Amino acid sequence: MSLVIRQAEWVGKEGSVKRGDILIKEGKIEKIFPSESYPGSPDTREIDTSGQLIIPGMTNAHYHSYSNLLKGTETDLPLELWSLYTVAYGHSLTDEDIYLAVLLGAAEMIRNGVTSCLDHFPHLPRSESALEAYLESGMHVSFAPMIHDVPDHHFLQLDLPDDLRSKMEVPPRSSAEMNDFYSELVEKWHGKEGRIQLTVGPNAPQRCTAEALELCDHLSRIYDLPIHTHLLETKIQRDYGRRQYGEGGVLKHLDQAGILNDRLTAAHAIWLDEWEMDLLKDRGVSIVHNPASNMILGSGQAPVFDYLQKGVPVGLGTDASNCGTTHSPFETMKLAAMLSRMGERDPGKWLDASQVFNMATWQGARVLGNENRKGEIEEGFDADLVFLNKNSTTWASTHDAVTQLVFHENGSSVDSVMIQGEWVMKNKQITSFDEKQVIQRVQERAETLRENSTEAVAFADKLRVHVEKFYHHFYKREE
Repeated sequence: MSLVIRQAEWVGKEGSVKRGDILIKEGKIEKIFPSESYPGSPDTREIDTSGQLIIPGMTNAHYHSYSNLLKGTETDLPLELWSLYTVAYGHSLTDEDIYLAVLLGAAEMIRNGVTSCLDHFPHLPRSESALEAYLESGMHVSFAPMIHDVPDHHFLQLDLPDDLRSKMEVPPRSSAEMNDFYSELVEKWHGKEGRIQLTVGPNAPQRCTAEALELCDHLSRIYDLPIHTHLLETKIQRDYGRRQYGEGGVLKHLDQAGILNDRLTAAHAIWLDEWEMDLLKDRGVSIVHNPASNMILGSGQAPVFDYLQKGVPVGLGTDASNCGTTHSPFETMKLAAMLSRMGERDPGKWLDASQVFNMATWQGARVLGNENRKGEIEEGFDADLVFLNKNSTTWASTHDAVTQLVFHENGSSVDSVMIQGEWVMKNKQITSFDEKQVIQRVQERAETLRENSTEAVAFADKLRVHVEKFYHHFYKREE
């Protein structure tokens, strides 16, 4: 049955508030009529959304679902040290933990108006559990299992004691094994219910040999899949990349593998020179800005204004829960706008509300795939809609809807969410799955998770001594 939204009031791509009747059929916006002009039909349900503001479903373009069980494990450490602990906790998770983590994150994102996400997923044996949960959630997901075969201690040339090094020398999956793994996932899951997309997920260029990156290129081409990776998140990665691969650094490494092109999206992309940004632009690479994790890990400030000026597509991501972030695009938009003003005296170079709102909506959707018909309220687009209650302090008066969305909304006004024309949240109640049961089960498993991770965290503590020594030596040398 079709659905028509009467007296709809929504934010258009250019930021203006529009009004009309929206007809939804088979998960798509079939047609938009002037207000009260839809003629009606006996096989069409009608809803009245007067008193609500509708915005397009937003996209979380870089995210790690497993971390939803790790809130409160933030370590006040930079990335090279922080990663020791997120790996320790992460590898202690079971299939059930991953299933619950995905649904926990889905509830948080849906409640904040996110209808699509890219899950950069490191725990390959748990992929089926994650995908089952996404299917239940009702969300769109671009699922990117990580490929890597170079551990950080090799890339950074860390001097580790033999007893610690021997425990870290775990043989990676071979290219043949990874090829089979991806082939099976694509066959079973890609395109399922029109909501699940497989994406090739190299962890980061420096964590992949040339052979691993060439496999990424092969998988992308043979199955027509996008590629997503971390890119130059810290100064250490930039400098050691240049030592490893020459002056061209990790971009040269990517380019030689054939994946520096418009199929690639890169998260963070902080430590790039001007010529490198120009190269990304020329090759059609997209960027995902993660302001919260960049700040909490002290990684640096991404040159987002420069990317936008050059015409590089930029989306927004929340990254991992244990990076001190919530999976709220309202928080992320505000942080992105404010961070661009730190140390910048020229207000002409500050990100404005419309730029960051576009990054969270239509531009974020494009980052996940040029063919995505999401992120806009237009005919032919997916009916992924977020309904905000205007009977609130935020919306008591409306001067500029986009400015208020970015600087004043915190997600509390989100009342209902629709994905492909189906309710996943109605009147603030998640309808696609039992949120209360998920929370209860997570609470019941909390102690088990702590027990399962005790040994791995203790090992991370031992490694930390050596990584910390390396880290301080690197930056002392830079002074």
